[in-house]
Amino acid sequence: MNHILKSLILLLFVTAPLTAQERCAVNGKVVSNFDDLEGIYVINRNTETTVLTKRGGYFTINAAVNDTLVFSAVQFTAKNIAVKETDFGPDLMLVPLQPLQHELNEVIITDYSYINAVSLGLVSANQKQYTPAERKLATASSFKMNPLGLDPIMNAFSGRTAMLQKAAETEKKETFIEKIYYLYSEDDIVAKLKIPMEYVSGFVFYAVENKYLIKAIERKDTNMARFMMTGLAEKYLSMINNDK
Repeated sequence: MNHILKSLILLLFVTAPLTAQERCAVNGKVVSNFDDLEGIYVINRNTETTVLTKRGGYFTINAAVNDTLVFSAVQFTAKNIAVKETDFGPDLMLVPLQPLQHELNEVIITDYSYINAVSLGLVSANQKQYTPAERKLATASSFKMNPLGLDPIMNAFSGRTAMLQKAAETEKKETFIEKIYYLYSEDDIVAKLKIPMEYVSGFVFYAVENKYLIKAIERKDTNMARFMMTGLAEKYLSMINNDK
């Protein structure tokens, strides 16, 4: 009998932490004097789960007590909130966000690179824009770009299409690598993300393979991209330490 009682007590102590870590739905609403409250990122840093606010700023995300929720969008200052027991009640978790304000100094524009075929009305804004490598690939592999010739078929057999495809992918990665360095310089990666200098290039190549980071960069969501870079840096450092 004593043995059974001890086993039950031990089971209680083992399962209690697991129960405490069970995550339940937190229902909330982002509030601000900004009109558009839809599409704001709500991220559980502990589980790396992400949801977007719906129209009106409403959201639902699974969390546990003491989990950290991050609220991020281009138009708002990012905010971190620790989940409390009361947030699981019938009332909505109300999250006030501060619109991001930029004070700009007087700017004299000397760069006219923005003047292009689209801005002049010569080409439709909806027309696909090709980089040099993408245009070569499209011309070599698409009948639409080369309707009268057999080039797409010949290029497929010769391997030229595959070579141009690889060149286009490389060019695209190089473009995103430049944008990553725009977010964080080499010195920032070392000082802020704690990546050793000799591993900086490797970390950037590692980061550019993350499709979620690339999507954030494509949306020009700087706050989300910086947040994801921080998480990727932690994982990369763990990989380095494990290799040692």
